[in-house]
Amino acid sequence: MDQSKQDLGNIKIKLLEQIKEQYDEEKAKQFTEKINSMKDEEFIEFLKQQGLIPGEGSNENCVFCSMVSGNIPTTKIGENEDAIAILEINPISKGHAMIIPKKHISQAKDFPEKAKQLSEKIAKDLTRTYNPKKIEFKMTNLMGHQIMNVFPSYKGETIDSERMNETPEGLAKIQQEIENSEVKEVEMPKPTQIEEKQETAKEEINEKNTWLPKRMKP
Repeated sequence: MDQSKQDLGNIKIKLLEQIKEQYDEEKAKQFTEKINSMKDEEFIEFLKQQGLIPGEGSNENCVFCSMVSGNIPTTKIGENEDAIAILEINPISKGHAMIIPKKHISQAKDFPEKAKQLSEKIAKDLTRTYNPKKIEFKMTNLMGHQIMNVFPSYKGETIDSERMNETPEGLAKIQQEIENSEVKEVEMPKPTQIEEKQETAKEEINEKNTWLPKRMKP
């Protein structure tokens, strides 16, 4: 299976982040040094041996399918029946998300309609939260799995822009900011406003109560 250097770089970053989370500092350092010393061909073979990418003619161990199933931890910011939306750990810009179909889709023409709908929802969430100049959509194929990149453009960023390295803590903060922005959209009226309305309603009822009995006297 041919792999572009960008694909391998993205996968390596994801793998090293998982290693940092799952092992103590010394063990993680050993794994990191070993992986970083591998040539591209050696790294691909290592991924196959570990069951992290599929061998020829197989997609059972696709790393993105593993993200969908929850076998690989992610920072999820949205989901529907056909796709999940997660934050990219190697983002182009703050809020960069990936829309991953739950089925192993290898062709752009087969990208599910509901996955597109999820990408549009995430675009709205990012616009509301960060107010970028615009939102970019870019379809790409990583490890044989078709995904959609959705990322804010603050200064003209494109899919080829330099990427950043985000920490799990940083991703969790972005996730929280997006969730909090949803709450702001449905803010309830302030208590003082509610009290004023209740007071007015009470006065109207009292006026009617003082007038109606006079009309009802025999």
